[in-house]
Amino acid sequence: MTIPEKNIVKGAIRRIFTRSPLAIEARALALHPKKKGPRGGKVYICKKCKKVYPAKDVQVDHIWPVIRHNETIQDLDYNTIIERIFCPKDNLQVLCTTCHKAKTKKERKQKTKYKAEQKRKAK
Repeated sequence: MTIPEKNIVKGAIRRIFTRSPLAIEARALALHPKKKGPRGGKVYICKKCKKVYPAKDVQVDHIWPVIRHNETIQDLDYNTIIERIFCPKDNLQVLCTTCHKAKTKKERKQKTKYKAEQKRKAK
């Protein structure tokens, strides 16, 4: 299977995860016990910034990335990807979109730095 096809499958597994009991439980743990949104909807507390957000502005994040900085999608088989996406709940946290984007950007920089170091070592 090619890398783009493997990424499509990984994306599909992630979408299934967002509706799984595991992701629902992670969101439930971040639910604000007293506050309600402007229309009475649920609101969640971001693990990082501690601010309150409606459901549309939060995401369930894997504390340890599914694909680590020293790995590529080619290094992983589907069972490993599934195991890491459907991980123990203590590896999950609810983050607001802004905090999640910042964390993802930091992880990408680590991955890029690691790849550059590996290239230098190979020369």
